[in-house]
Amino acid sequence: MPVQIAAIRASLSEPRFATYLKKGGGNEVYAIALYLYNARVAKAFMFPLGVVEITLRNAIDALLVTKHGATWHLDAGFRDTVLMPEGLSTLDKAIQRAGAGAARSRVVAELTFDFWSNLFRPDYGALWRTGLNVVFPNLPKTTTRHDIQTMARSINQFRNRVAHHEPVLDLNVTDVYASIVELVGLRCIETAAWLKHHSTLSTIIRTRPRGAAAGFVNLESRLAPDFIAVTEATTLEDVAAQFDRKCQVAVCLDERGALVAAFGPLDLIRFLADDSKANDGMTAPREQTVSALLAAVNVGPGWTALPADGPVAAAVDQLTGKAINIVVGTDATGAVVGVMTRALRRY
Repeated sequence: MPVQIAAIRASLSEPRFATYLKKGGGNEVYAIALYLYNARVAKAFMFPLGVVEITLRNAIDALLVTKHGATWHLDAGFRDTVLMPEGLSTLDKAIQRAGAGAARSRVVAELTFDFWSNLFRPDYGALWRTGLNVVFPNLPKTTTRHDIQTMARSINQFRNRVAHHEPVLDLNVTDVYASIVELVGLRCIETAAWLKHHSTLSTIIRTRPRGAAAGFVNLESRLAPDFIAVTEATTLEDVAAQFDRKCQVAVCLDERGALVAAFGPLDLIRFLADDSKANDGMTAPREQTVSALLAAVNVGPGWTALPADGPVAAAVDQLTGKAINIVVGTDATGAVVGVMTRALRRY
């Protein structure tokens, strides 16, 4: 297995595999499972993407025939007054690929999804003043050219990611699929129903590898949401009042919400004991703040922050060592998701 994994990593390239390895919290087996899942999702999308592209281009082709003739791709009026320079360049490349004297159908097949989706840009507003309802007979009155452009553009961007074997793990693929079905349905309800009936996407989505079954348990699934959020200005009396059996960690945040430190009841007791000793047995928690505690007690070696979407194994390794008593899980923005302590043993 290790030999095979090493071979697969070499074949895929480290930069490409690194995306899945990071998503898998450093677990190679899980990363490969995610890579295979990504490939299955991309494969499941080939049918819907093919249907929407062919449906869209055939519908626009029919419109252009009625406006500019059966050889609209050669029509000077269309080429010189309707198409923008980049559109004309794309069209000429398609004509070149199709071959000299090729039929319009060959040229249409050579044109990219970019060409068709770009025709919905504001530059082509005149084309759609009377053409939008022709191409999309099921168009609701509230749906505009801009709505179609947004839909077509997002589908096209997703199509390009799939075509270039890029990850789609973090994308809302169900929304993309819904847009595809909707766009096809605006042209033909029967075709949209046929697409939905034969699509395998919903089945594939349910196979996404998760948890221990995939050889990976993420830290977030084991984090306790019970922690005390404080600032450096919070009084120690307030902190002490909130510590209880469930809340055994105080997380200090700065004014922007960034993580500063984490400490527990023992750190508080240590500070109050030292303060009492220095003041002839007197201490006033309501007059002392978290800032004073952090300045007096070196809490740094006792806690660490780890990505919440990383492996729980990394947190366990920290907590089973000698120094770390608190692990703080954070999301991609640095916000605190939850905590794990040696004492709670939630792992």
